[in-house]
Amino acid sequence: MSKLKQLEVKKLLKELDFIESDFNYKNEIVFEADINFIKSVNDLLDKHPMLKDVIDKKNNKRTESIFTEKIKESLEKEVELEVEEDILVEEFINEEVVFNEVNPKEIKMRKLYRDIAKLTHPDKIASEKLNDLYLRSTKFYKNSDITGIYYICDELGITYEIDDRDNEMITDKINNLKNRISFMESTLTWRWYHSDNEKEKEQIVLSYIKMQLDS
Repeated sequence: MSKLKQLEVKKLLKELDFIESDFNYKNEIVFEADINFIKSVNDLLDKHPMLKDVIDKKNNKRTESIFTEKIKESLEKEVELEVEEDILVEEFINEEVVFNEVNPKEIKMRKLYRDIAKLTHPDKIASEKLNDLYLRSTKFYKNSDITGIYYICDELGITYEIDDRDNEMITDKINNLKNRISFMESTLTWRWYHSDNEKEKEQIVLSYIKMQLDS
């Protein structure tokens, strides 16, 4: 891999690491804010019993619909599994089972993971920082996250080859996380959490209730 290509990859990996941290942070904010937001919704509905009754009835009806749909999906899945089982049995009988070749990505990841382990495994190295890198790389390896493995390699100065598909994959992950962050920041919960104006907070809660009534 050329020096310029290497720098480009490192830049992408650092950007991915930052975006992932930003996403996890904001996701945690939304998770915590959701609890308080729903509490504010319920507090407002408690002040308007008739409106609360309408909302409750709609939610009950929606729950019943979801439950019915889940049962239908479960039954369809059982039929699919039975069909798949019949196909597998037939293939076995006819000795037509085809085994997939080992994935080149898996071979590359396994080699890099071993290289990382040689430098970071707790049984070999007494360093909290390096042992932490080993734990992180193990998690990446188990999740087949090769971008995470690349990031650890950069931390340790382990060289690796990367192709255009890897570049595209990293870029796609970055764009996907950016889109998810944009979505979070557009939600009513996010707006409610970041508002310092009580009147505006109430309007956001009312908007949510209106959405429930219209759905």
